[in-house]
Amino acid sequence: MGKMEKLRIYQKALQLVSEIYVLIRKNPGLFKDFSLCDQIKRASVSIVANIAEGYMRSYKHFKNYLQISSGSANEVVSLLQIINLIHKTDTVELQNSFKLLGRQINAFSRSLRPTTDY
Repeated sequence: MGKMEKLRIYQKALQLVSEIYVLIRKNPGLFKDFSLCDQIKRASVSIVANIAEGYMRSYKHFKNYLQISSGSANEVVSLLQIINLIHKTDTVELQNSFKLLGRQINAFSRSLRPTTDY
């Protein structure tokens, strides 16, 4: 089995978590919206955490964790849309990045086979 850190979806998810934290730090109004900030941070971290947690489990469980990760990516997109609406902060590029990540996670999940050495 390869290293989890070599998975492109894992690397991209880590990068996007960092971008969420930068977005929050750079926007004082958003920074003060504690519940929204907490939710988007937790959702973005959930993507990475579920890839990591599922990685060492069985094929069936890993696919399930990848589905959860994809769902969390979609959750982040909706939260970014809320930020765009409420805080008037342009999040379209970041939304597109999370949409792409969700599609990549789904494609990776579909490509897995029970004997795949991921």
